Amino acid sequence: MNFKKLNRRFGLLTISSVFLLLIAGGVVRSTGSGMGCPDWPKCFDGYTPPTNLNQLPTNYRDAYVEKRVKKTFKFAGLMRKVGFNKEADMLLSDPVLYMPEDFNTRKAWTEYINRLIGVLSGLFSLVFFITLFKARYASNKIKFWTGIVGFVLMLFNGWLGSIVVATNLFPIIVTIHYLLAYAALAFFMISVFEADGNQSQQALLKYKLFYVFLIVFSLIQISYGTQLRQISDFNLKIGKLYTNGQVNLETLGVVFSWHRIFAILLIILSAIPAINFRKILSKKWRNIIIAIPLTFSVQYLSGVLNLRYNFPLIPQVSHIFFAGVIFGLSLYICISNFSSPKNDPNLG
Repeated sequence: MNFKKLNRRFGLLTISSVFLLLIAGGVVRSTGSGMGCPDWPKCFDGYTPPTNLNQLPTNYRDAYVEKRVKKTFKFAGLMRKVGFNKEADMLLSDPVLYMPEDFNTRKAWTEYINRLIGVLSGLFSLVFFITLFKARYASNKIKFWTGIVGFVLMLFNGWLGSIVVATNLFPIIVTIHYLLAYAALAFFMISVFEADGNQSQQALLKYKLFYVFLIVFSLIQISYGTQLRQISDFNLKIGKLYTNGQVNLETLGVVFSWHRIFAILLIILSAIPAINFRKILSKKWRNIIIAIPLTFSVQYLSGVLNLRYNFPLIPQVSHIFFAGVIFGLSLYICISNFSSPKNDPNLG
C-alpha cells in the first residue's frame, strides 16, 4: 500500500472539508442557526433533529438551559485556572447565556448538517493522522509534525464547538473557534503540499516575505471582521444599525473604519505582484496570483451588500468563504516559495 499517496489524498480531503465547513458555518451564521441544536454532540438528545414539538419534553427549554449553564460554569472555572478571570466573569454575566432557545426545525437541521460536515472532516483528518506515521515520519519530519499539529487543532476545535453551544454563542469563543479553523487549515496545507519546482518562477521567490505579510495582514482583517459582525449584530438587535432604511455607520465605530481601510489596502497590495508578473509567470501561477486581488474585490463587494441590504444569505456566506480562499491561495504561494531552492534551474 502506498501510504504517502493515501496520506496526501486524505490530506486534500481534509483541506477541502475545512473549506466546506467555512461555507456551512457561514450559512449557520447568516440564518441564525447556531443554537438550532442546544446540546452537543447530539441534537435535542437525538442522533437526528426532531421534526415537531411533540417529540420534545414539555420543559425542554429550561432543561437545556440548565445543562448549558452547568457546562459553562465548568469552562469558566478552567478559564480562571489559566488566568482569564475577567473573561470568565464576562462569560458568566452575559444574559444571553441564560436565555432558552425555542425549537425551530429549519434551524435545527441547518446546524445539524453543519455538524455532519464537521464529523466528516474529523474522519478525513483521522485517516490522514494514522497514515502520517507511515508516509512522513521517516522522510520529512517537518511535514509529519505539522500534520500532527493540524490534527490536534482539529480535535481541539471540535471540542471548542461544544463550548460555543454551551455558552450560547459567546462572541469571544465564536471568534477563537473561527480562527482555529484557519490555524488547522494552515498546518494541514503545510503538511500536504509540496513545492512545484517545474512551474515556480525565480521572480516569485523575491516575494516570499510579501506573501507572509499578506497572510498576517489578512488574519488581522479577519479579526476585525469578526468584531465588526458582533457589533453589527448587537446594533441590529437593538434597532440602531438602520435608520430610515439607511445604514447608521456611526454605530459601528472605529472597527468598521479600520476594516474598510484594510480591505482597500489589501486589494491594492495584492494587485502589485499580479501587475508585475502578468507576463512573466507560467499560466498556473499567474492565475493564482491574479485570483487574490480579484477575490479581495469580490469580498469587499459582498461586505458592502451585507451592510446595505441587511446581511442577505449569499453575500454573508460569500464574505466568509472568500476570506478562506484568499488565505489558502496566499499560504499555497508561501509554501511553494519557502520550499523551492533559490537557484533551481527549473525556475524562471
